[in-house]
Amino acid sequence: MTNFSSPQEPRQSINADLIGVPGGALQLVTPALVIDLAAMRENLHRMTRQCRDAGMALRPHGKTHKCSVIAREQIAAGAVGICATTGREAIAYSRAGLPGLLVTTPIVQRAHIETLATLHRRGADITLIFDTAENIVEWEAALTGAERLLPAFVDLDLGMGRTGAASISAAVELARRLHGSSALTYAGLQAYSGRVQHILSYTERRAVYLKQIERLRQTLAALEAAALRPPVVSGGGTGTFAIDVEHGLYTESQAGSYALMDVDYDVVELFPDRANPYRFALYLRTSVVSANQPHHVSINAGFKSLSTDGPLPRVRSGQWPGAAYDFFGDEFGLIALAEGAPRPTVGDLVDIEVSHCDPTINLHDYFHVLDGDTVVDIWPVDARGVL
Repeated sequence: MTNFSSPQEPRQSINADLIGVPGGALQLVTPALVIDLAAMRENLHRMTRQCRDAGMALRPHGKTHKCSVIAREQIAAGAVGICATTGREAIAYSRAGLPGLLVTTPIVQRAHIETLATLHRRGADITLIFDTAENIVEWEAALTGAERLLPAFVDLDLGMGRTGAASISAAVELARRLHGSSALTYAGLQAYSGRVQHILSYTERRAVYLKQIERLRQTLAALEAAALRPPVVSGGGTGTFAIDVEHGLYTESQAGSYALMDVDYDVVELFPDRANPYRFALYLRTSVVSANQPHHVSINAGFKSLSTDGPLPRVRSGQWPGAAYDFFGDEFGLIALAEGAPRPTVGDLVDIEVSHCDPTINLHDYFHVLDGDTVVDIWPVDARGVL
């Protein structure tokens, strides 16, 4: 079995000695990812309630945070499990002993197949998705002699063309193939659309998504006609949650970004009749390193600390009124100052609302968990990385 070791295991955060120190959050070595614990837990419980009220389960996407501690927080708040995207995430979450792990992309590389098959034999609670019969054959070979069947979903392409069965008939054939497998057991259907999540207007997003929802409806009807009704229908996200609830086809939601939030989702009209209900729980705490210019200061967070996709990161609301962030190099960010506003000085802390939480978090080793001005814990981003 390939040794997929965690890059965090031999290291300790430079800020570890601040845990429990009153005011320690103001002494952090930066740039440091911070989590407002109360805000995060409020988001977790809000989504759990929304799913319960809609008659859906919640299996949030762990690609957002890549942290098994946060995954446990989500399960403690009522989630039935956690999702993973990459082989790296799936292996880390399996080794952490997380229940209800759904791997939402095809696992096709030999090293990942071998490692996850071994973890399955050791008792890990893993469900896979499949979009080709060839991948099913690979996994059946890897699971030879396993004492229990491994649950498997059919993956349906809703129109992105990224992964998933490309036609309704192909989805039915995959379900039939899984149903007859000696190593896998047919456990459900996955149907997820990624790009539609970030269409800014609710009305426009709903119009695009309804065509995809109709494809899901027709696929479910075809599976029902073939006596292959899926026990679970999994998909959706933070951006389509309200529409998913409206149509009632999903038995569980894979929403993920609601837990921490970012600028990318904050600018999306998530609900048609109310403001975004999720709080910003994630910030990048940075420091002013130069204040020699009249209209801006430089902070120690640039391309190496923040993802560059989506809208620009923002200065935390209310911290420096009128201030705006822009990238200023690999290690630097520029904070443009409003006319007449108080000037930050060297050493001052500036909190940044990140543009896109998923890739930003993948740049960092740790979350610094805050309760007010106290660092209550430091959580490793144990599922980060690409291998």
